Amino acid sequence: MTDLLEICIIELPKAQKYNENKDLDTWVKFIKNPEVINMASKETTEAINAAKKILEEMSQDEHERYLAELRQKYIMDQKAIADKGVEKGIEQVAKNMLKKGVDIDFIVEVTNLSKEKIESLKDCE
Repeated sequence: MTDLLEICIIELPKAQKYNENKDLDTWVKFIKNPEVINMASKETTEAINAAKKILEEMSQDEHERYLAELRQKYIMDQKAIADKGVEKGIEQVAKNMLKKGVDIDFIVEVTNLSKEKIESLKDCE
């Protein structure tokens, strides 16, 4: 990061708890629904006005909209790949535990896999 860029991560469900911060509350409102923020409003900052203007420009530009959709698809694909990898890893751990003769109920407790799923892994050996 540089002194020209600041990134803030806001967990929207948690942001409701901390609505004493007017700037944060205004950003949360903008993120949830950009149309809610009135450009002439006193509480709207220059940064939010700039973000709204960029958002409107991107929405009108078909190429920019396409790029934004591609970025979103990439993020979703990466999450799906990671989730699948974790799932495969848990299944492998369960298989190894079965090979060692570990009790199925214990494997269920440790891996959170269903008993049926563990039984199917047992059949795959």
